[in-house]
Amino acid sequence: MQNIKFIGLTNHSLNKGVISSMLLHFASSEGFEIDNIEYNFVDSKKMLSLNKDYLSHSTDTDIITFDYSEKNIISAEVYISNDMMLENAKENSQTVEDETVRLVSHALFHCLGYNDKSPTEKNIMRSKEDEFISAVSRETKLNV
Repeated sequence: MQNIKFIGLTNHSLNKGVISSMLLHFASSEGFEIDNIEYNFVDSKKMLSLNKDYLSHSTDTDIITFDYSEKNIISAEVYISNDMMLENAKENSQTVEDETVRLVSHALFHCLGYNDKSPTEKNIMRSKEDEFISAVSRETKLNV
């Protein structure tokens, strides 16, 4: 079905078509298909509520991925904190666009089986995210 939605995304400079295309490409390159991914961009109050209700955490976070995938068919519901995304971009000297793409890809990589608990896993995840950002940037420039 390949249904990819971006709900509440206020950054209009992002090319959702290119991002969607790269999501499909990266999933396919690892032997997965995307059935449905819904990216919800929310405020910190909503994110804190989700964190408390579903993860029993009392802190804010930048992203929560609910992965409903079965076998190699990806289905997920993703929540991204707009506030944390802006804070991360500033803290890491990134553009908001790159940080948005990083978080979008981060959710996909979790669905593909990548984790980020250990330092080694974090390095692998960051490398995959950087590769995704580069691919989106390259495709965006080609399609201008």
